[in-house]
Amino acid sequence: MKSFVLAGCAALALAAAGSAANAAQTITFGTPVADGSFTGTFGDTDITKPTFTDTYTFNMPTGVAAATISSIFTTDDANNIDFTSVTLDGNPFDIVSTGQVEFRSINNVLVSSGQQTLVVSGTSGGAGSYSGTLSFETASPITIGVGGVPEPAGWALMIMGFGGVGALLRSRRKVASALA
Repeated sequence: MKSFVLAGCAALALAAAGSAANAAQTITFGTPVADGSFTGTFGDTDITKPTFTDTYTFNMPTGVAAATISSIFTTDDANNIDFTSVTLDGNPFDIVSTGQVEFRSINNVLVSSGQQTLVVSGTSGGAGSYSGTLSFETASPITIGVGGVPEPAGWALMIMGFGGVGALLRSRRKVASALA
């Protein structure tokens, strides 16, 4: 009976330790402002495993998201984090810097209403941590799809317009030369 109670206590201690380790992974969103935009923070602390993957799932409305993530250590390699992959809904973050200052970012990711997934993978020196910020703004119809390059239908319309202007100028020259 004594060994049964001791085994039960050990199992509870392991479960508590496991949930405490998972509790370090957090994502907290602030209250949306009047235009519907909001910001959140996420992170993980005291990462003891040599390799790790943290997956965050959360809901967002339709709009545009951007995020940054960083980890900095000074002299103790145990605090080092090296990101191997960071993605938001499968879109990879851009690598800004590596080494003592690991920094990645992503901008202008169109998100559809519903569940989103942020996945952070990397290596830890044994006691590393990281933190990040996720920003969201609602997308107006004016901003979605606006870019520096027209869509194919826009190109076709523009080419037809140039052709029409050219044909008009050519026909005017013929009329002017016939009258002269």
